[in-house]
Amino acid sequence: MPSVVLKVRRPPSSGTDDATPGSAKPLFRGQGGTDYVCGSCGVVIAEGMGPNQHVIVDTAVCSGCGAENEFPPELRA
Repeated sequence: MPSVVLKVRRPPSSGTDDATPGSAKPLFRGQGGTDYVCGSCGVVIAEGMGPNQHVIVDTAVCSGCGAENEFPPELRA
C-alpha cells in the first residue's frame, strides 16, 4: 500500500515525549489503497484512502507524537 508523508505545520511540543506511536490509531479510515502518515513520526493518520475519498479538515494532530500535520489539497473536501 503506498503512503504519503504529510507536511508538518507544527512540530510536537516538548510535553509529548511520553507519546507511544506504536499504540496510535488512524484518525480516518477509507476503502482505498493510500495511507497518509505523520511527517514527524510516521504514524498513519488517514488509512486506506481512495481517490474519491476526502477528509473534512485541513490539518490533524498526530495521536502518536502530537505534531500538527497538513493534508494535501486533493485530500480535503
